[in-house]
Amino acid sequence: MSEREVIDRLLDLAGFRGDAAAAFRALRGCVAHGLPDVGVALLHAAGLPAGQVRLAGLIAADGSEVMPGHDAGPGAGRLPRFDDALAARCAASDAPLAMVLGPREIALPLAQALRGPAALLVLPVDDRDRTGFRVVLASPDPRRFERVDVAARWHEYRLAFAILAAGFRETAVEHQRQTISGLAELQRLLQPAELTIRGLSYAVHWQPAETAAGDYYDLMRLSHIFPDFVDRGIDAWGVMVADVSGHGATAAMEAVQFDAILRTYDGNEAPGGPAGALTYANRHFFSRRQRPHFLTVFGGGARPDLGGFRFVNGGHLPALRRRDGRLDWLGRDDEAGIPLGILREHRWHNVDTDLQAGDLIVLYTDGIVEARDARGAMFGGERLAALIAAGDDDPDAVVARVRDALVEHQDSEVGHDDQTLVVLRQEG
Repeated sequence: MSEREVIDRLLDLAGFRGDAAAAFRALRGCVAHGLPDVGVALLHAAGLPAGQVRLAGLIAADGSEVMPGHDAGPGAGRLPRFDDALAARCAASDAPLAMVLGPREIALPLAQALRGPAALLVLPVDDRDRTGFRVVLASPDPRRFERVDVAARWHEYRLAFAILAAGFRETAVEHQRQTISGLAELQRLLQPAELTIRGLSYAVHWQPAETAAGDYYDLMRLSHIFPDFVDRGIDAWGVMVADVSGHGATAAMEAVQFDAILRTYDGNEAPGGPAGALTYANRHFFSRRQRPHFLTVFGGGARPDLGGFRFVNGGHLPALRRRDGRLDWLGRDDEAGIPLGILREHRWHNVDTDLQAGDLIVLYTDGIVEARDARGAMFGGERLAALIAAGDDDPDAVVARVRDALVEHQDSEVGHDDQTLVVLRQEG
């Protein structure tokens, strides 16, 4: 599948509008592009004892819809439940699992409900166990999945699965509210969860102004992408913070689609590094139509083995670096570029600076510095800088200090705009 086809299919699924059956058919379309001769089933284990699953959807290998897709909402209790040995194997799988079924397993109730396949490929949906979804591919050929790169397929489908899981949380009765809630949950699913990066401590404050946010952030381990990386027990890492103009559901969808585009990036866009990622994402932001929003983005990549930090600023607020109590601005003036979504063929450029043990890197969105009190006075960049410069440099302490001051200033936990603060400390 070409990168354009991948992007288009993900954007189609991200545009899901509350019809669970239609969403499941769209997912089957994603799977069928690479595996046209297999059936697709949806299982979930929400609220069930260990080893039990419900069948929530089934499309046969010939494309016929045996059972429409269902969400995991209040009506899920009416879906058929299975507690046989095959159901237990499917429910217990935390990683992709390919299995060949013998005659006894084919005769089990779950296998019979799946039309008696000879081979299954179970792919867990990474939704932090909120629904326990499993997507199951079924084939009458016992050797069908021996010819499949299971890890590659799972990687290809994971974002589509996450979009499906978030969309399935919608209900017809509360369509509009649940659409926004689903977007917010999808955003949380796409955020890094309990990520361990050797030699890096970090803390994040992410507060939508509404249920879903136009703010976006990501943090990733990058040691594996550098052929010349020297492993001294400290990882290379990358960080990105973005802000869609506006806020609410529409801005949140733009942020989700930005993430979907970035996940197809293979690192081969000139000039490489974070600027290459922005250049690639910007071009595909124009893949369908002129966007109603633009994005500001600050992205950076750290090579602690080389003592360097490479960054790009796409129209975003500059980052702050704290070193020995002194603050430097990164991405200011001639180091700042234009936002994404304005010029299709614009190309961003990287900026290189040094990175030392003990340095703090702080990224944030304008919802923090533009937060207003009852008299209309803004929180301001100078106040933010002073809070970062003063006191404990532990990331959790810095985030708590800024958040407490912000809540006091705006007299609320939630501001009028989305608010994101990411504080990273490079260890020795």
